[in-house]
Amino acid sequence: MIRTSRWILCALIVPVTLFAESDERFFEIQRARLSSSDVFEIRDAIDKLTFVKSNRGIRDLISALEGSSNFPTSPTNAPTVKFYAAQALGKKGDKIAIPYLIKTYQKESANIPEYNPKKGRTWKDGVADSTSISSPYFYEDGEIPITLTCGEILRTLGSLPFTSESEATIKSALTSPNFYLRSSAADAIYLSGKKDFLSSLLDSLGKETVPYAKISLLSAVVGLERLPNQNYKAVLESLTDKDPEVRVKASEALRRLDFRTSAPYLEKVMQSENNVKVLNQMKSDYQFLVSFHTP
Repeated sequence: MIRTSRWILCALIVPVTLFAESDERFFEIQRARLSSSDVFEIRDAIDKLTFVKSNRGIRDLISALEGSSNFPTSPTNAPTVKFYAAQALGKKGDKIAIPYLIKTYQKESANIPEYNPKKGRTWKDGVADSTSISSPYFYEDGEIPITLTCGEILRTLGSLPFTSESEATIKSALTSPNFYLRSSAADAIYLSGKKDFLSSLLDSLGKETVPYAKISLLSAVVGLERLPNQNYKAVLESLTDKDPEVRVKASEALRRLDFRTSAPYLEKVMQSENNVKVLNQMKSDYQFLVSFHTP
């Protein structure tokens, strides 16, 4: 009887030990991959660490965000790596990342110009012009500039539990000389769900002159107000703006607002939309609005 009990105990302990060892090995492998000279391998390691159910790996993601100060030109310091590390930390949702996000944002945003020049593209690159639909830039994953990275950090700060430091960082970004950072600050405020920011958003909206930043601010205002008022009407009108980036941002705003009454407006503008990427986004948002789902 005693032997049987010991056998059962050993049978239980061995699988647990093996699991613990394989679990540790997984993190060792991803940690090593984060030091790779291949940006895409680093991104893949970040992706794998993002979807670990526990909070293991958060410190590794923070390290990826910060990069290596000893080797400034190393691929581990690429804006692309910081972009996806910030995105991953937002998905993990742990406030332990907040001071590191703020520190990285302050360091990297200090030298961003008022307007980050768009990178010229030709038909040879697979696009007709230099504009982008998802952002004010058209870049491949490995070419993401630091401006977009800082914007992603702001959105991540907005999605995490608020602290006085993160609030101050986002508010400061609302008055950044760079329009994309102002836009990202608006996104961050919407993600925070803090209606206390409405007056700051409305004040910034009244001063904004760049169309992309203006629709971002307007979308944040409408998302927080959640009312069928003049601001909501202005978003609907932006669906026919001459700038495709503004049109797609307006469409995305209607999706996250999730008013079923927006669907007919989207359906109508889709009939005359001639930009394939914008049309695809509108179709996706329209299907979301008319389908049954949990808000």
